[in-house]
Amino acid sequence: MVGGFRVAAGRFLDALACLAGRRCQLCDAVLADSRHFPLCPDCAGRLAPRRGGYCPECGICYADPTAPVYPCLACRMSPPPWSALAFQGPYDGALKELVHRHKFGHEHGLGRLLAFLAGQAWALRGLPRPDRIVPVPMLPALVLRRGFNQSAELARMLGSFMSRAPLLDGLRKVRDTRTQSSLGRAARRSNVSGAFAASSGVQGLHILIVDDVMTTGATLAECTRACLAAGASRVDVFALARAL
Repeated sequence: MVGGFRVAAGRFLDALACLAGRRCQLCDAVLADSRHFPLCPDCAGRLAPRRGGYCPECGICYADPTAPVYPCLACRMSPPPWSALAFQGPYDGALKELVHRHKFGHEHGLGRLLAFLAGQAWALRGLPRPDRIVPVPMLPALVLRRGFNQSAELARMLGSFMSRAPLLDGLRKVRDTRTQSSLGRAARRSNVSGAFAASSGVQGLHILIVDDVMTTGATLAECTRACLAAGASRVDVFALARAL
């Protein structure tokens, strides 16, 4: 009888926790302490931001996450066009699962968790706050087909965290491109060359360009060049995940 009561009471408390929103947004575990929202301790560990073992210029992650932060050989020889980079972590494990669920599974309820991770990553890097936040654009047809632009959603999240309104039309895609994931490094650069144009709204401003996943950096580099060509005073970039 007592055991049955405890089971029923546990289910009731779980139901209350669910109604109160006190569940981990990654694994759905009930949170014993609402101050830990939106992640349980285990998932918080799995989604901890990268603190070491990466290139500060392009974000490429080295094998040892405890190694110092230092520029890779490629960036020492040819630095990227942006002034600074911030990212949450490598595109792997729990972070990759989260991005896929939001981007392809249309789990828009994960927005609060993504906003938390994006804000955490930005604060950790200690970069100056931009004047405006600009998402990597998509062609309107693709936005209609997918239903949303994940980079625009991320720009809104960071904008809320920084008290900066996103400039959603700061960049536009002026021609179609092939899917970057199907191409090699050199082909990716030529694929996006001249594919973006910036509006006059970026002139004289410190711009932060936002994308969900950075692979080789070709897209962010081309977007950065477009903003600088339109008169932006400084361009930084942010990606939630950096491909390995």
